[in-house]
Amino acid sequence: MAYKKEELPITMGQKVSITVRGEVFNVLVRGWRKGQYIILDLPRAGVEDFRVAPQTGTQVHFTKEGLFVNFKTSTIMSIVHGMPLLIVEYPRSFDSHNLRKHQRFKANFPIRYYYEADDQKYEDSGIVRDISANGILFTHTKQIIRENKLFLNLEIPNCGSIQSQMADIRNIRKNPKSETSPFVTGIKWRDISPETEASIAKLIQSRLADRRNDMR
Repeated sequence: MAYKKEELPITMGQKVSITVRGEVFNVLVRGWRKGQYIILDLPRAGVEDFRVAPQTGTQVHFTKEGLFVNFKTSTIMSIVHGMPLLIVEYPRSFDSHNLRKHQRFKANFPIRYYYEADDQKYEDSGIVRDISANGILFTHTKQIIRENKLFLNLEIPNCGSIQSQMADIRNIRKNPKSETSPFVTGIKWRDISPETEASIAKLIQSRLADRRNDMR
């Protein structure tokens, strides 16, 4: 996802790392008001709350959808009683760096895949969630093993068909919040065919054109 430079890409419940007086803590974002403050969990040192005085310099960084974000701020106040919270100033600016080599584009269309194991062929379906020139991320119901070589079949709306395209599994994780598609798998194209390459290139050109129109 592309973000405007002035828009800080934080979400409720997001995990961030903060550095306070040389100590590093992982905390969650509990809320914010743009231009004024961000509410975080109060860090803990062991079993004790980490007390932070107002105007203490604080550095915050996190990674969201391949974008590394870093900024400096200072504390406004810490709340120890009840739900321990740390309130920091909303940054006037922040640094960001895209960690991904290829841009990813959100998607929501079906995919079918198959692989072979123990002289048997296994088939299933899923939903593509994002796509790039390097590969795709999709959700599905049945667990697959990283060592398997997948073969993918999908129709990219208005951009063409991808048939029996080989792919390497790069990462697998589980999404406990989803009952219908609990598995999330990222793949990288392998020996990409001219047809697959053409379909993806058409999709990327279309999405980039849409972004340019939105910015006008």
